[in-house]
Amino acid sequence: MAPSPEPQPERIVLNDADIWPTIAGTPRQQQLCDWLDDNGINDNGINDNDVTVHDPLTVETLPDGQRIIRYTVYLRNEDGHRYVDPDDPDQAAREERTVPLVVEPPATEKP
Repeated sequence: MAPSPEPQPERIVLNDADIWPTIAGTPRQQQLCDWLDDNGINDNGINDNDVTVHDPLTVETLPDGQRIIRYTVYLRNEDGHRYVDPDDPDQAAREERTVPLVVEPPATEKP
């Protein structure tokens, strides 16, 4: 009988409002963009430039063991422009989304 796989953490935060200032403009930022591409985020019609940097970008393990990426994107109108959230006129309209995790996140910044 094979040993059980190691349990995965329930939630790994890769970026949020506290982390963003430490990675903006560094190789880590490009690593995360490449990782989003590797997980098909762009294939789903989502440009990594639309992923908000102040909302959490996480990898989560669901109760059934499935692993997902949870992220928030800015919404765009028919003309392709971001627009104001009608419920909060001080904020851009955003939506939280999930996709299945295909490729594990980069553990550390590569030189």
